[in-house]
Amino acid sequence: MNNCGTGFELIYADPPWPQKKGGIRKSRPNQGRELDYKTISVDECFKLMDGFLQSAAERHNVFLWTIDKFLHEAERQMESRGYKLHARFIWDKENGVAPAFTVRFSHEYLLWFYRSGKMLMPRKECRGKYSTVLREAATYHSRKPVCAYEMLEDMFPDAKKIELFARNLRDGWTSWGDEVEQKSK
Repeated sequence: MNNCGTGFELIYADPPWPQKKGGIRKSRPNQGRELDYKTISVDECFKLMDGFLQSAAERHNVFLWTIDKFLHEAERQMESRGYKLHARFIWDKENGVAPAFTVRFSHEYLLWFYRSGKMLMPRKECRGKYSTVLREAATYHSRKPVCAYEMLEDMFPDAKKIELFARNLRDGWTSWGDEVEQKSK
C-alpha cells in the first residue's frame, strides 16, 4: 500500500517498463544498453499501481504513459482492473530513435482510462479544447512533455493529483517514485 494518501482523482503514471536502449552506436561506444533508471516487469508495474487505483476517489481518471511495445498489454492490464479506455493521446516528440535503422520511433502514448459511470469530467471550458496529439520536442530520456501536465492541470484544476513513478516534483501534485528525491522540477 502507498503512504501518499488516498482519494486521488487524477492518477498519472509513467511506469518503468522492462525496456532497454537500442544497439550500441559508433558515436557512443561506451554507452551500455541499460536505461538510466531501474526497470521492472509489466506485472510489477501494475502491482505497484494497484494500491493507488484501489484507494482512488470514486470518480477518477488514470493517465498512463506507454510505448508501442507495451500498448496492448497496458490496455489489457487496465481492462482486467475494470477500466475502460477513453482516449489515446499521441506525443509527437519531434525526434526519436531508429532501431535496426528502419523507421524513427518519435512518439509515445498517453492513455486515458476511467471506470464506467465514474469518469471525472474536465471543466466545461476545456471540453473539446485539446487534441489527441501532443507536440513538444523530447528533452531528456523519459522526461514527459510539460504540455501534458499543463493540459491535465487546465482540464482538472481542482482534482487531487498524483504522479506515479515520478522523477521530479511539480506544484499541485503528489509525487511518488524512487527517483523523486534525486531530482527536482
